[in-house]
Amino acid sequence: MSKILAIDDDSIIRALLTNILQKAGNKVITAPDGKTGLRIVKEENPDIVITDYQMPGMDGLEVLDAIRLSNPSLPVIILTAHGDVALTIKSMQAGAYDYLDKPIQINELLSIIEHANDLIKQNHSIKEQIPTAALKAIEENTFAGRSPLMREIYKNIGRISINKVNILITGETGTGKELIARLIHHSGITRDHDMVFVNCASLSDNMLDSKLFGYCKGAFPGATEEKKGKFELAGEGSIFLDDISELSDVCQSRILRVIQEQEFEKAGCHTPIPMKARIIASSNKDLEALVRNGKFREELYYRLKVFTFEIPPLRNRKEDIPDLAIHLIAKHNRLLNKKITKIGDGVISLLQSHYWPGNIRELENTLTHAMVMTHGKVLEKNSIVITKMDEKVEPVNDLLIPLEEIEKRHILHVLQAVNWHKQDAINILEITRPTLNFKITKYGLKNT
Repeated sequence: MSKILAIDDDSIIRALLTNILQKAGNKVITAPDGKTGLRIVKEENPDIVITDYQMPGMDGLEVLDAIRLSNPSLPVIILTAHGDVALTIKSMQAGAYDYLDKPIQINELLSIIEHANDLIKQNHSIKEQIPTAALKAIEENTFAGRSPLMREIYKNIGRISINKVNILITGETGTGKELIARLIHHSGITRDHDMVFVNCASLSDNMLDSKLFGYCKGAFPGATEEKKGKFELAGEGSIFLDDISELSDVCQSRILRVIQEQEFEKAGCHTPIPMKARIIASSNKDLEALVRNGKFREELYYRLKVFTFEIPPLRNRKEDIPDLAIHLIAKHNRLLNKKITKIGDGVISLLQSHYWPGNIRELENTLTHAMVMTHGKVLEKNSIVITKMDEKVEPVNDLLIPLEEIEKRHILHVLQAVNWHKQDAINILEITRPTLNFKITKYGLKNT
């Protein structure tokens, strides 16, 4: 049994949390504001704190900051009806154990409480607030989405962006891997430094040294002046290696050596230059399969995937389409000098009915075309033109069934195989506990 402090200025929410948590066997203490909550933290020494974000006097992040100073190991869960991407990231950077949106999802809340009790607490502390310029960069370099899958990604960005470790981002073409890379860079300790981009598909062996590492004057005929390469230009920021799977074996070997030795040399020079940048790599191919087939260096693969983000395809998070549509229309209103302020009846349902093989990139192109054809302030259904592509996939066990049904059966199979031991299941499925609980509820799975 845990002693849980719930801080919220809404008495109904406090009563709801008390009811939910007490039924689960926890002792619950409540506070109507942050100041009272901090006093109770000192007096009662709770195991877990749940605090609302939007409160008069002292908001949830201020409560979190105060708790971090006096008790950095105490897990704090931020609860809000006013959440956005920047707030999610700020909460996780400031050391929040987790982050929940209102209305409260009971299973998700209880799962987080259970997880907080099971695991060694890993809290990070960052005292300074993200500068306004960095927040603007975050807003410009992200995409909307509040589905459980995307919320987990935002939380992990908050955790990882204050640590300079190598990151691998995987996902289908058009899912937004570069945007996630930009969001990581602008959200954490690299935000005041440069971000450099390398298209690995265009990187040939004969231009490798000059492009990545630069050269000194006189290094070869025509080298009339010194040139900095991508790694030097990145400095203490980030270098984004897009389509890392397209690198030749020679290129892979050179990059692996830089990662191992944490230094590099310009062509024609013999003075090592320290490598201080974070490497963020992306791939739309299965790197593990390439490693098994001898087409990608195993050691480089593991050096890159210190932390991995797997970006879900749009078809697996169609509940994000309304937010994405609003975000993309606002973006292109500026670019196209349009003033579209409303989405007509049937537009969202039409967009959600499509498979989107091109993911967010295809959605953006579709909306851009529709906006060009729109003359008023309302984006109407008849302006949406969707090109139907071949969306067939190989059947599973020769059954032509929906993708969600395949997921449902697979999750149930794994749960049954591990006798419904959730920790074993999430290790096999490579998802988080809140995501597993969400899927169990969504598909009505039961331990029979």
